[in-house]
Amino acid sequence: MPSYHNIGIVHNGELAAAGELAHKLTSTYSQERKWWLATQADLDQKTDNLAESDLIITIGGDGTILRGAHAAASQDIPILGVNMGRVGFMSDVENEDAVGEVGWYLDGNARIEQRFMLKAVVSGSTGESSSILALNDVTVARGATLRVIEVSTVVDGVHLATYRGDGVVVSTATGSTGYSLALGGPVMDPTSRDFLVKPIASHMSLFGGAILQSSSIVELTIEVYEDATLNADGFIDRTLNAGEVVTISQSGVYASFLRRKPAADFWGDLAGRLELRKGSANSTPRRQKK
Repeated sequence: MPSYHNIGIVHNGELAAAGELAHKLTSTYSQERKWWLATQADLDQKTDNLAESDLIITIGGDGTILRGAHAAASQDIPILGVNMGRVGFMSDVENEDAVGEVGWYLDGNARIEQRFMLKAVVSGSTGESSSILALNDVTVARGATLRVIEVSTVVDGVHLATYRGDGVVVSTATGSTGYSLALGGPVMDPTSRDFLVKPIASHMSLFGGAILQSSSIVELTIEVYEDATLNADGFIDRTLNAGEVVTISQSGVYASFLRRKPAADFWGDLAGRLELRKGSANSTPRRQKK
C-alpha cells in the first residue's frame, strides 16, 4: 500500500481534546507531509483541500466519522478513525494511542476495508426528486408530534408491510451497530452488501424486520401525514409530506477505512465493546442435572 502525504484531519469541534490531538498529530508527523484541519462545522469549506488529499483522519465519535466519510467517499479518499467517543464501532485507533500508532498507518501498512453506502431518492407529486447518501442508515420517522405514522414498505415491487408506529429504519451493514442495534436488530458483517429494514416501535405485530439482498430496492411511503422526517446518518434531515415516496437502494459509492486487524477481529471487538463475554472463551458450561 502507498504511504500518505496529503492528509486532512476532521475533529469534533465541541471537544477541546480532539482539537489538541489534531495539532499534536500534525506536529509529530509533519516531516514531508502536508496537513489541513477542519471541524464538522467548517468541513464544507474545505473542497479544494479534499481534492488534493489522499487520507482523512477523523477525531471524535462515530458522528465525526460519518461526516468525514460523506466528504471522503465522493473523492475515493480512505478514512482513519480515532475514537474519542464511548463505543466507536467504525474507528480503528483509541485517542490515547493515536500519537504513537498513526505513523504505522501513514506509512501504508494498513489494509483498506470498503463499506457500501445507501442512496435515498425522495419523489413527490411535483415530479421533482432529490438524492441523499447514507453510510449508516436512512430513517423515515415521526417528527415532533407525539402521534404514530403509517409507512407503507415495498420491497422489489412487493408490499411487505404498512408499519404503524414511530417509523422505519433502513440500515446498511455498517449501520447495524447503530440505531438498528438499539432497536433490537441483528449485527451484520460490516463488509456485507445486504441491508436491513427495521420498524421503530411498531404497533402492528412482533415482526422484527427483514434482511434484504444487495440488489433490492425499498420504497417507503407516508400513508397518514402527521409530521414526518427523513434522516440520513443522524445529521441530514428533510421534511416529508404525505404521499412522498422514499426509494432506497445501493448507491454504488463506498466509504473506505484503514484497518490494522484482520477482518474477523470485528466480532471480537464487537463482543468487547458490548460486554457480551461473561466468562472465559475456553470454559465449558456445566450441564445441569435432570
